[in-house]
Amino acid sequence: MTNASLSEDARINGVKKNPHAVALGRLGGMIGGPARAKALGATRRREIATRGGLARTAALSSFERAALARRAAQSRWAAARAVMSGADAPQSVRRLLKSYEPEALKWAEPDHRYVIVREILLRGDAEAGRWLRTVLGRNQVRALVRRYEGAGVSEPDRARLRKELDLTTADIPSRPYLGFKWQSRG
Repeated sequence: MTNASLSEDARINGVKKNPHAVALGRLGGMIGGPARAKALGATRRREIATRGGLARTAALSSFERAALARRAAQSRWAAARAVMSGADAPQSVRRLLKSYEPEALKWAEPDHRYVIVREILLRGDAEAGRWLRTVLGRNQVRALVRRYEGAGVSEPDRARLRKELDLTTADIPSRPYLGFKWQSRG
């Protein structure tokens, strides 16, 4: 029997556990853990994960916490720094920008960044969406769309942006829709 199968108390007190009971407990935990996670709501899972992260961080020294924060910030901003223009984006994003010159769309310019983000949100596939999430966080995307109030977007697409980003008509105002609407004959 290895020390891995003994709990901390058992190792300290020298008490040996039944290896079969240990194996059954481990098996139950491997099944029960994912089942419990599935049964919990997203908010509760987030609370549990936050508490776990705080507990792990509290165990670190201040030097280790600072180093961890520094590495996290570097990795968070590494993808954003790599994008200089629309031409640096993956093919799935460049395909959406075919009516623009991707080299001319500079990521550092907020107007250009909004154009790229708008095209991804409205016409992008899953791969383009994944790329956007690596470059900008959800709150950054929401703030950008809110700042431009959905400029350059038709009313049906504005409604879609409001729904996807949990925004209101105060964030993206409604505009009269002049498009064709089917009228039923009564």
